[in-house]
Amino acid sequence: MIDYALILSKNGISKTKFRINLINLFYSSNKSFSVDEILDYYSNSINKVTIYRALKDFEKKDLIHRVPDKNFIKKYAISKNKTCNSNYSNHSHFVCYSCNETFCLDYLKNPNFSSLKGFKVKKLNITLEGYCAKCTELS
Repeated sequence: MIDYALILSKNGISKTKFRINLINLFYSSNKSFSVDEILDYYSNSINKVTIYRALKDFEKKDLIHRVPDKNFIKKYAISKNKTCNSNYSNHSHFVCYSCNETFCLDYLKNPNFSSLKGFKVKKLNITLEGYCAKCTELS
């Protein structure tokens, strides 16, 4: 069983009831969330400022990361594979045309750009688009 309060504590994030519940939501679901989806999940019982502050703190500590969305809405997903490598966000994503869900493709190896002379790559974004396995089965 995951101790969500301990995760927040180890990362220097205040352990409010909402923040514990929010990090639990990210860990227990296999999807990304926008601020509006989080608001809906909590039946608008939490104000947007509280959500934005929590997301900012979580993102700063690499507990979550931003993911692409076909409608250009900011969405966030859990950074489950947090390691000593602080470039966790440099992985590929898949955006489904049908369900609008964004999936992290942690297992897909990114290209190596070390041969680029005179360039220093700081961030890599690879987004694949199409139909996820669930939506493909439904059609």
